[in-house]
Amino acid sequence: MHFVLAFIVNSLFARVSHAAERPFDEGGYPLSFSFKSPMDTLAGLTDWASSINHVYLITTIITVLVFFAVSIPLIYAIVKFRVKEEDLENLKPPKQVHGNVMLEFAWTIIPVILLFFIAIPTWEGIFDRPDKAPDNAFVVEVVGHQWWWEFKYPDLGITTANELHLPENTPIFFKLTSADVIHSFWIPKFGGKVDVLPGKDAVNTMFFTTPPLENPQNEGGEYYQGQCVELCGLSHALMRFEAVLHSQDGFDRWAKSFHQAPVVASELESKGEMLFAQCQVCHTISGTPSEEMEKQMLAMDPPSPKQGPNLTNFGNRRTIGAGTRKNTYENFASWLKDPQAMKPGATMTAFSHFSDQDMAAIAAYLRYSTAKTY
Repeated sequence: MHFVLAFIVNSLFARVSHAAERPFDEGGYPLSFSFKSPMDTLAGLTDWASSINHVYLITTIITVLVFFAVSIPLIYAIVKFRVKEEDLENLKPPKQVHGNVMLEFAWTIIPVILLFFIAIPTWEGIFDRPDKAPDNAFVVEVVGHQWWWEFKYPDLGITTANELHLPENTPIFFKLTSADVIHSFWIPKFGGKVDVLPGKDAVNTMFFTTPPLENPQNEGGEYYQGQCVELCGLSHALMRFEAVLHSQDGFDRWAKSFHQAPVVASELESKGEMLFAQCQVCHTISGTPSEEMEKQMLAMDPPSPKQGPNLTNFGNRRTIGAGTRKNTYENFASWLKDPQAMKPGATMTAFSHFSDQDMAAIAAYLRYSTAKTY
């Protein structure tokens, strides 16, 4: 019944297929009985998702068989041996079978056999995942924060936030850890959930091969919804992210563009660049003094990593606040003036002292100067 129940739950809470492209502030999530909903797990796209659904299917078949094996005789007995009301006074106890060794052996050994049929594929699915990165795997380091996601690409020297960019048809090995409390990393279409634990040596791993693009003509990549699924504090529900799948060429262009310094093209953006000096203690933009500051902070003993997300490609991101709002000027201004109103418990400093001109300037710098063409 697991497979059937999972389908019902997924269907009842499903979103339309385009909901993965919608942050919380757009609203309008009609129910849909579809395997295309962004939070659906039954139509997984990766090898790992397929192995999980294989276990689901076996479990469902066995539980359905058990259900009918029990319910059919039960219904038959209720109908066949129902005692008439006038015979209740003369009713005698049925024949007792207590102590019947063969019968007790049968209803003990049959569940054990059925559990073996479930345990073997489950065991294979769990231990088929490597603990160390295979030689051909692309390594991504994931760090959970309250309440946003940090993604590091050690082979490319890239650190970004809340958008996980991946090439298609590529083995991906994730190293997952937390900067504060226990989180849980989940991309429903790509596979199962993995806990993200705090502590220097508390590194969990995940491995799967990314699927091919459904629409290779889409130059901007294909977006898949991700979510923290471990209650991690006040804004747990607001800890979303997006996985962006590219062609290999598109991913290479994204990685190359990431290292480009911001292009300041107006006086307003230039003013915003100066105002960003107030933000660089917590945030980094590649190709600016904030990057050098980050290197110095990491070289300290002990290292002192910055507390805020890397904003290098902020202008290319579709959302802000870890997927909770569209990346518009109005939402950006609201976030900067009062982050707590958008994400309760956020440690982001409120910049309510900024004038309207200051707000317009820093918004222009972050939303336009950091936007890359790839």
